[in-house]
Amino acid sequence: MAPSTDSIVLCLMRHAKSGWDDPSLTDHDRPLNRRGRHDAPRMANWLAETGYLPEVILASTATRVRETVDGLLSVWTHQPLVLYSGALYMATPSTLREHIRCDAITADGRRPKVAMVIAHNPGIGYLVSELTGRESGMPTAAISVVQCEPLAADDLEGPRPRRVIAFQRPKDLPGHEVLRGRNQPPSDS
Repeated sequence: MAPSTDSIVLCLMRHAKSGWDDPSLTDHDRPLNRRGRHDAPRMANWLAETGYLPEVILASTATRVRETVDGLLSVWTHQPLVLYSGALYMATPSTLREHIRCDAITADGRRPKVAMVIAHNPGIGYLVSELTGRESGMPTAAISVVQCEPLAADDLEGPRPRRVIAFQRPKDLPGHEVLRGRNQPPSDS
């Protein structure tokens, strides 16, 4: 289903599963684990199948987010504009909204039809809950797709949702196989 020309589709993603194997790394520098490296391309395939490929990706500078972006890009034949920002690392919903309003532009200055944000919980989960009107658990590599009103940089409340299009998590995709890394805490990091 193609997005409406008078709206924007937001694909909101939590980074794929990260590893805890190296205690000397800061939280910002933790890489994806085996499951995360497996799930990111699978979610890229799902987005391609749904037809919601982003023109712009706004992403945290954390290693696990960068590696998630790499996993997505390894599947797609198109190359979206990717904008990394340290402000998106552990960002609040209001910070995420601000970046969507102000930074979701294409290289030639146009607003995209489809934009993606890849960030961290709890902020990305809270934003999804605000936009969908439902409490949202955002497990690692989950994507929520929401159609919103057109973006306006001076609209301090935006983006304004119209409807929820889809929600997907890796474990619900056909052929899911659980891959476990070593030394992982019980949480879904």
